[in-house]
Amino acid sequence: MAPVLDQASPPQGLWAATGLAARPAEAARSDISTEVAIIGGGFCGLSAALHLAERGIEATVLEAEAAGWGASGRNGGQVIAGLKLDPREMVAKFGREQGQALHRFGAATADLVFSIVERFQIRCEAHRDGWIQAARSEPVLAAIQARAADLAHQGEAVELIGAEQIADLTGTRFFAGGMLDRRSGTVQPLSYARGLAAGAVATGARLVHGCRVTGLAREGGRWRLETSGPKANGPTVRARHVLIATNAYLGDLYPVLKTAMIVVESIQIATEPLSAALDRAVLPSRLPVSDLMDLGVYFRRDDAGRFVIGGSGSLTGRTSPALFTALARSAGVLYPALRPEHFTSRWGGKLTLTPDHLPRLVSPEPGLHVAYGCNGRGVALMTMMGKLAAARIAGDVSDDLPIATLPPARYPLHTLRLPVMMAVRRVRRLRRTFARG
Repeated sequence: MAPVLDQASPPQGLWAATGLAARPAEAARSDISTEVAIIGGGFCGLSAALHLAERGIEATVLEAEAAGWGASGRNGGQVIAGLKLDPREMVAKFGREQGQALHRFGAATADLVFSIVERFQIRCEAHRDGWIQAARSEPVLAAIQARAADLAHQGEAVELIGAEQIADLTGTRFFAGGMLDRRSGTVQPLSYARGLAAGAVATGARLVHGCRVTGLAREGGRWRLETSGPKANGPTVRARHVLIATNAYLGDLYPVLKTAMIVVESIQIATEPLSAALDRAVLPSRLPVSDLMDLGVYFRRDDAGRFVIGGSGSLTGRTSPALFTALARSAGVLYPALRPEHFTSRWGGKLTLTPDHLPRLVSPEPGLHVAYGCNGRGVALMTMMGKLAAARIAGDVSDDLPIATLPPARYPLHTLRLPVMMAVRRVRRLRRTFARG
């Protein structure tokens, strides 16, 4: 039987139904002059506004929809410390000093999220009990073991877990082992985004909803931003600095960046709160889990006891119901008692990948800054990228941090990205078919 999925739900799916109420939005009715204009009201843009306001710098967030509308309000809510590269890889790539600085930057990302949650008392189901990176196949497990050893050598709170321990924590014997990262955790992502927005406004930033930026031009030493609203042209915004913090939702605003990133989709489905019997059997520890190599999924429970699982979506932007059905089948591989009809909501969103799996903060023109490249770790990483962008705009120098000094990423043969990615996906699906046994 196919999943019974609510196709009329909002784009944030479950998170919109269970999230913190959004604060009343300001609508721009006249032209705006500001020190810093921030395009995009997601984790990065809101964090940048908050940290600029803390420094006494006037910041205005221009959001086409509402805070958290895009990937920030649609993701899995896993707050994962660190970057996709291991410490030894970063040292090999950038040298000891810069590699270690980049590791410290990534290691502190989850700290920043949970400190903001605590400071502003954001009710976002925040838990910091850990995150499991799981593996079934021996090659993937060996890579995770090497990563855990590398992180432990840096003094990070990670530990290896074997087959019995991971079975106890997850409630499934699908995995051969993995890594438990005690630095990490979960939030309800849309609630966190809305709480971050409220915190930024309370600190002195301005947040304007329903204000889509349609054009950028340099004019008299400042930037002029043309905007549109829901029904008509919006205000003209003038600013000394502009931060583009849209990530995958850039559109055609700054076309030169299109070849700097790959936009992919991630989808999720969720059950209603599980019965007592299923509650004891399905992820009893409530720790979030990622298995992006063997089964290709990530999953968690929410505070009401729902089971939420996500994975890769469409590569073309045209989401097929079959992808959600396949995701429900993957849940059944892990937990045979979970049937497709248990899943009652579905949603998805876009994220950006870079060729080296590292984020970027670039300034392609005077006063113009762009932060992008969450690479699937948006909650923690984009919150920290917003802080880094605020520091750059304020005049701080980050010469020891490679992501703030590297040029924009460039995907080679960008026009061939779709057929190449489709071929890679087919290979991975074949491997996962064998992995399921």
